[in-house]
Amino acid sequence: MTCFCPPRVAPLGALTAPKANLSVGPVPIQMPKLVAMLGLPMPDSAPAPRVDMKMAALLTPMVGQSWVPPKPPAMMGKMANLAALAHLLPLEDIGALMEELREMIAALAENVQPVLSQAAHLPKKPMMNMVLAARMTLSMRAQGLCPMDMSGLDSTFAQTNGLQPHPGKMSATMSAARGMGRMPRFALPIPMQTMAMTLASLGPLESIPTSLALPPISSSQFSGAAMALLAQLARIPPLPIDASKLLSELSQLTDLAAIQQAFGENAMTPAGVARVQAMLNYMSKLPLPPVPPMALALQPKLDMLPPLPAVEAGARVASLNVQTFNQAASLSPPRVPILSPLMALNALKNVLADILGVEPHSGCAVCLA
Repeated sequence: MTCFCPPRVAPLGALTAPKANLSVGPVPIQMPKLVAMLGLPMPDSAPAPRVDMKMAALLTPMVGQSWVPPKPPAMMGKMANLAALAHLLPLEDIGALMEELREMIAALAENVQPVLSQAAHLPKKPMMNMVLAARMTLSMRAQGLCPMDMSGLDSTFAQTNGLQPHPGKMSATMSAARGMGRMPRFALPIPMQTMAMTLASLGPLESIPTSLALPPISSSQFSGAAMALLAQLARIPPLPIDASKLLSELSQLTDLAAIQQAFGENAMTPAGVARVQAMLNYMSKLPLPPVPPMALALQPKLDMLPPLPAVEAGARVASLNVQTFNQAASLSPPRVPILSPLMALNALKNVLADILGVEPHSGCAVCLA
């Protein structure tokens, strides 16, 4: 069961109602430099293979193989989406699906949409630097160095995350940067990046829930059963949800959550904004050794890659079910008007779960009572 009950979404109210203007100065170059430096092998440690190198090693033998689809067959792409949605809603039972959708849409309109609209109306441009500072802070903290601790403004984040004292970590990072040899280039050319994205999109097919009651993908009956399910779902009228608008509002909500995660619950007060500005001022004066432009450009490219396990799963599905994929390529599945709104609702569930620290597809105490 899933829910948008008031107790579940109540904490979002404070998140979307900042008590201060979230405008701060530009993020200094020292922060992306440190993110790049923290990704370097530390002194006396063997360099770990980067994810792009692991992905290139996986994909290189597949280049030119006839079973690798240049893009997901339309039917298989829709079924991959349904596989991801089957944990959210009873897709196999149209009556139960319609009833749960009615309840979910009503709760969304009453309890969640006011909060999302409040977030959407916050001016984006003034808070851009604050959001970037938050994401840089979270990236550095994930790699063992907290700028709030370095600047002497707040050590609680470093303590909570179990980080080592920053002088030692900073010294090791500087040594790694000074001793850096020639950095290997990003390992994936654009065609291979496209292949990775295609295969990752097919990953959910490896674990189609049994609730959908479909034959195995390897079965000659799979395509017919999948087309029948899509035809059944295609008869459901469009939902009163603007998927693109909902995703845009979610993006703004995610930005606000990143600010709070990086700088604490009082981040969006005058005192919290002043602390972030003080941290940026400190970082702007931090002397760092030169960092090659290629190293600075690497992390954004790595962040754009799909998860390696999803690529591996998609590769297994495609390579083990060539006949089904060939059959699917010749089929024209019906348009399913509810699919995009359902994908947006699923994204909403996952975002709320991440922000609120709850299971994405669980009910709260009220709706489970």
